[in-house]
Amino acid sequence: MSWIELKLNVPHSILDDISGYLFASGCEGINVTDEGVIIYFTKRKWTEEIKISLLEFIQHSYPEFTLHDIKTVSVAEQDWNENWKAYFKPIHITTRIVVKPPWEEYYAQTGEIVITINPQMAFGTGHHESTKLAIMALEKFLKPKMSVLDVGTGSGILAIIADKLNAENIVAIDNDPVAIKNAEENFESNKSSTNIQYYIAQPEQMRKSEYDVILANINRNVILQNVTLFNQFLIKDGIIILSGLLRNDEPMVLKTFRENGFVLLDKNTDKDWLSMVLKLARKEETDETGGN
Repeated sequence: MSWIELKLNVPHSILDDISGYLFASGCEGINVTDEGVIIYFTKRKWTEEIKISLLEFIQHSYPEFTLHDIKTVSVAEQDWNENWKAYFKPIHITTRIVVKPPWEEYYAQTGEIVITINPQMAFGTGHHESTKLAIMALEKFLKPKMSVLDVGTGSGILAIIADKLNAENIVAIDNDPVAIKNAEENFESNKSSTNIQYYIAQPEQMRKSEYDVILANINRNVILQNVTLFNQFLIKDGIIILSGLLRNDEPMVLKTFRENGFVLLDKNTDKDWLSMVLKLARKEETDETGGN
């Protein structure tokens, strides 16, 4: 797989304003340098239409931005992996959950859970706000022996953390064979239990089953397309942890899930990003709360 590297000649100060849109457009990574902001797209996802839409959006925050301020370069897989190493350092997601790359040493303190993630070309290092929010919700709501379905597993980070938090019968799926290979390698390097099963699959390809928890750190459109399936996969009182959402996605997503029998348990934000935890409620609960 090859990548498209875009060097954006923009001040660092506007990054908070544009990062949400960059990821929603398909960006797989952001690196801040002295020369500006560097972003990455997989070559198969990149189009000139995306380039024009990025131009128009960035101009809202930085009107002097032009096409000449976008430098496009093809990047080989090996170079992509080396670029990650320059800025992927150990990070505390919560007071006890730490994520680190394999090339960095970290000595765990008492009670800490340390996860080693080699992202390669799959999303999920813990540095992005949407992944942080998903991990925080997972730590708060996951109970031992719960069964878990991780949709769009990427690097496998959420499934591995669920395993470390003593979940059982974990199924992790992704439609990208590269991501599944990466997730399986991360699974092995973390000496995880045998609870995690990995599949190259779309949600609709999975057998109907009953899970206590669904993890969906994916974009809004995929989440909304699969809300009916999510309903069918969960046990009553099961929960779904949604991330990968932008703040302004909340009204539409919440309305759709309420219409499908869910009630909101919790939500959290970080910069432009939003996570929500919803429960598949009994009908009487939905009636009593009005779907809140």
